Amino acid sequence: MTSQISNVRTKQFCYRLMALTAFVFVFLCGHAQQGQPSMAQQLAALQRLEAMQPDSIGPKYQQAVLLLGYVCTHPQDGKAQQYLEEAQRLMGKIEVMQPQKAADQSDLAMLHGFYYTALIVTNPQQNGPRYYQQALDNFDKALKLNPNNEMAKQLQQQFRKGMEAQAK
Repeated sequence: MTSQISNVRTKQFCYRLMALTAFVFVFLCGHAQQGQPSMAQQLAALQRLEAMQPDSIGPKYQQAVLLLGYVCTHPQDGKAQQYLEEAQRLMGKIEVMQPQKAADQSDLAMLHGFYYTALIVTNPQQNGPRYYQQALDNFDKALKLNPNNEMAKQLQQQFRKGMEAQAK
C-alpha cells in the first residue's frame, strides 16, 4: 500500500516537473503570455517546492534555469547580478548532493554552460573571451553525459548562433 502511494506521489511530482519544465521553456523562448506570474512569483513557487522536497535536485535545477533564463533575456536588469549569484548557489547545492545519474550530471553541466552564457550576455566584451570556452565545454559535457538532453542541445545552438552574430 505504501509503495502504491509512493508511486502515485512520484508520478504526480514527475507530471508537475514536466509541466514546470514546459513553462520555463516557454519563458525562455519569449513566447510567454502577458498574464503569466511575475519572476518573483515563479521563483517563490519553486522555492516552496524545494522546501517540500529538500533532497530533490529538480526544484533547485528549475530555479537555476529560471534565474539564468531571466538574466539572459534581461541582462541589464538591476537584479541580474543577484540572480547570477543565486543560480550559482543553487548549482553548488546540486553539486553537494553528488548526483549519480548521468541525466542529473548532464543537467548540472548544462546549468554551468548556461551560467557562463548568462555571464557573457551581461557583459559580452569583457566576459565573452573569458567564459566562451567554459560555456562550450559544459554544453559538450552535458551532451556527452546525456545525448538526449534537449535543453542542452537548444542552449548550445543558441549560444553558437549568438557567438557567430557577435563575431560578424
